[in-house]
Amino acid sequence: MKEKRLRTCTLIVLSLLSISSAAGQGIKRNHKAPAPADTLRHAGLRSDTLRSDTLKSAALRLDTAGAAGDSSRAKGIDTLVTYSSTDSIVYEFATRTMSLYVKGQIKYRDLQLTADRIDIDWSRSVMTAQGIPDTSDSTGKKYKGTPDMKDGNELYHGHELSYNFQTKKGRIDVANTTIDQGYYHGDEIKKVEKDVLFVEDGRYTTCDLPEPHYFFFSPKMKVIPHDNVVAEPVYLYIADVPVFALPFGVFPNQHGRRSGLIAPAYGEDAQRGRFLRHLGYYWAISDYMDINFRSDLYTKGGWGAYSTYRYALRYDFTGSFSGEYKRFHTGESSDPLRTEEESYTVNIAHNQEFDPTTHLNANFSFASNNAYRNTIDLNQALNQFITSNATLSKSWEGTPNSISLGITRSQDLLHGRLDETLPSILFNHSQSYPFRWGKPNGDELNLPWYQDIGFSYSADAANSRSKVPRTFDTIKIAAAGIDSVHSVDDFEIDRTQTLSQRASLSIAPKLGYITISPSLSYQDSRSVTDNDVPVRVSADSSLQTVNSRQWQRAGVLSSGISASTRLYAIGQPGILGIAAIRHTMTPSLSFTYQKQIVGEDLAGRQMFMNLSIGNIFEMKTIPSEEGKEGSKIQLLNLGAGISYNFSADSLRFSPISLSYRTGIGGAGGGGGLDIGGSAAFDLYKLVETKPGEFTRVNKFLINEEGRLARLTSFQIALSTSLSGQRKTSAQAPAGGDSLAHRRMGAGYANLNQEEEPDFSIPWNLSLTLDYSENKVPGSQSRASNVRGHLDFNLTESWKISVNGAYDVFNRDILAPEIQISRDLHCWLMNFEWVPTGTYRHYLFEIRVKAPQLHDIKITKSGSDRGIY
Repeated sequence: MKEKRLRTCTLIVLSLLSISSAAGQGIKRNHKAPAPADTLRHAGLRSDTLRSDTLKSAALRLDTAGAAGDSSRAKGIDTLVTYSSTDSIVYEFATRTMSLYVKGQIKYRDLQLTADRIDIDWSRSVMTAQGIPDTSDSTGKKYKGTPDMKDGNELYHGHELSYNFQTKKGRIDVANTTIDQGYYHGDEIKKVEKDVLFVEDGRYTTCDLPEPHYFFFSPKMKVIPHDNVVAEPVYLYIADVPVFALPFGVFPNQHGRRSGLIAPAYGEDAQRGRFLRHLGYYWAISDYMDINFRSDLYTKGGWGAYSTYRYALRYDFTGSFSGEYKRFHTGESSDPLRTEEESYTVNIAHNQEFDPTTHLNANFSFASNNAYRNTIDLNQALNQFITSNATLSKSWEGTPNSISLGITRSQDLLHGRLDETLPSILFNHSQSYPFRWGKPNGDELNLPWYQDIGFSYSADAANSRSKVPRTFDTIKIAAAGIDSVHSVDDFEIDRTQTLSQRASLSIAPKLGYITISPSLSYQDSRSVTDNDVPVRVSADSSLQTVNSRQWQRAGVLSSGISASTRLYAIGQPGILGIAAIRHTMTPSLSFTYQKQIVGEDLAGRQMFMNLSIGNIFEMKTIPSEEGKEGSKIQLLNLGAGISYNFSADSLRFSPISLSYRTGIGGAGGGGGLDIGGSAAFDLYKLVETKPGEFTRVNKFLINEEGRLARLTSFQIALSTSLSGQRKTSAQAPAGGDSLAHRRMGAGYANLNQEEEPDFSIPWNLSLTLDYSENKVPGSQSRASNVRGHLDFNLTESWKISVNGAYDVFNRDILAPEIQISRDLHCWLMNFEWVPTGTYRHYLFEIRVKAPQLHDIKITKSGSDRGIY
């Protein structure tokens, strides 16, 4: 048996070989059988142990040729070629050919080739490779060691392969090729240029199975890597069954942004009939901007047009402009009950960083009042309130000063109210220490008391406008009496300009374990209101606008002092795995006095005292191993507070407020139970003044009824989240890029807006229970809701997700939603169903996973209101 040893030879071909002019001549395919292994073991290497004088001379002659040079070698290969085999390497100097036997390997630049038989004609820079018959196959049809070639990121596999080093052209018989996550199968693949392939009787698919679930077949196919695939004609096969044919087809063969048609989604609903949605075109203008145009068409009347323009310059700014216009109608043109409705929505966003201290953030939305009704999007239908804002902020490095200019706009689509602030200006001078001149930062210890005095200042100016809808019943009076009564819609316009300034002084010296913080501040507020109010004239029932204008100013002086400390109590039981328990108490007592010294003082002086106590209970576990730290667990966070109003003539104590939060079993990242809530307790007695009406009286419950306080409100919320362990061996879905990345790259959203299901998590459960109760007599109420989410893998390819809520007291199911996903290897199926409620609907979609073909999909949907 032949002894297997690795033979590796490196040729600097530029110095050794030249290219003959007969580049079109064939290469000898049927080489003679390999010489004995002992004779060939060191062929082509300088060694005193050479056993063949002929091969030794060949080796020397190769070296001599290399030393002597060749005038034509400039036309040859211009870089290093590395080759090896596990059996033998045979050189023929006379013909300038070389053959590699058994697991031959060639490396040339980015090209790598492996095959059991490789022949190289150095005079023509031509390489051929093929497999050898499989002796274990009785049929004689199987081959082993067939060629596998990698050229950059492209993979080629075939029965026989030829390649020209100089022209970078090649041919593969009965080949399989992988380029950019696309698989090409063909009887013959020719590489005619560096980036152009021709495939005969080719199949293109993104399914990596030997027998793909789907493929596109074409007798003539042109492949341009990183660009597209052109086929003429083209047939789509699913499970080896032809589905449809086209005279030609162009398929994207690249990742990221690219221009092209946006494939529509097809569906049907009871209100608008059959439809095509998101039919349009996406244009990747440049690396910094893109735009898309989309449309919706409905058979029962109606259409919609959409467009989104985006731009971005990394590290500088990003932004977008988007808009939509919709026109829907019901009934025929001659139908007396025919309705027509138009709506629009405009969105503008811009974010820019001029420098590290100057930023601009703007998000504006404008919509017609019927936009939430005249829509097909479930999220848009539920969003009946639009908020817009823009802020330009500037700070000065090394100083406490900053300024911001803002614009806000809020629109109530349900009631038609509009509130705007145009503009608002805020200047802020945060805490500074004016008496620390000449003191470097970090040198704050052992300072005189006056150098701890802090100063802050802020000024806020705003120009506001509100447009409030008003409805009036107007009466038309005829000669014989009242002729008709009808409603008239009008608006009240309220305009307000305000300027508010606040300056404060504070100091926080520490006296032992107690921190004392006195403060003094002055706030000056000025406002001008100008209102146009519509009123109905009683004489003729007409509407008239009445203008009212008012100017106000108020100056309030406030002073106060607070004292706080921190107390600790530690216990070390050392049992049940508990190393220590610590209780941290933070009591705080403050006194505030304020008086309006400018303007009409309607409230008089105000004096308050506030007491609050915070409690944190923590536990540390005994470490499981020596030298390690135990886990720290927060058991309970409990806070309480009460205030006393010296200025009130009665009922001076406020209700006692209580808040709490804890987590059970959640240490170490486990799923646990979170509990949180609040409560309020009144110290005063409640008296019924008349049936069903109650009022507080200045009598303490402790004196009247022997109890300290009365519970007036209570809230509690319990939540938990549990999930199975993620499968570490799970691979990313076929197609590579995430759905979010594909949306950003494509420039438009798919019909299904949900994230792709994660099949690597076997199950996930989250539950929330909240309960609230108002116990004040005469206005008692209570509410409780259970919200939950459950998703689980029925098998490794089936995932079911359920979302919903339940109103415990009204016994009503709120917003149920069921989603079913099926991983079909190279396809993905999603089914979404909302069985009840105002926006009940279903949505079914099957689509190709691969990002370059994600527009190939089948959709079906239905909804009573056309909302999805």
